[in-house]
Amino acid sequence: MGAKGIRAGAVVDGTDWKLPAVVQAYGNGSNTVSATTFAVLPTTTVTAQITNPHPFAQMLVMCEYGAWLTPGAAANVRIGIAVSGSIAISAGIGNGGPIGWGEIPFAGTASTLGQHSAMCTYELPVSATAATFSMHAMRETANGTVAFGTIRLTPLRFLFD
Repeated sequence: MGAKGIRAGAVVDGTDWKLPAVVQAYGNGSNTVSATTFAVLPTTTVTAQITNPHPFAQMLVMCEYGAWLTPGAAANVRIGIAVSGSIAISAGIGNGGPIGWGEIPFAGTASTLGQHSAMCTYELPVSATAATFSMHAMRETANGTVAFGTIRLTPLRFLFD
């Protein structure tokens, strides 16, 4: 059938299947984390934007993120992703982001500087507005450090009901 096919009784144009390119962001610097709830990185922010180009289907995006984490004395530090723009998802668990604490990178009191990363998927709505993914961090009782944060957004597929 060439570039066209039949889906649910309607002709689908070949451009309906073209996914956006992978988006990468990097923060080449260090952040002292003093917030006790998730907040955007205070010094060297890391943000990545992606737009769902499909006219009527949601887009499934894999978000991989990581950084070097150093906890404060007798404390811990965590990183997470918040999404704004075409959809609003707070950093932390639930609400369309990570499903549990296992998808939130963590460096605890017995840790020293180390690389920590995670990935989870997000369902982006149809919208001409970009979804902006930004790295957030929090600490427990003493300041920690987040350095060299990265975000990689990989479109996986469109979601048809």
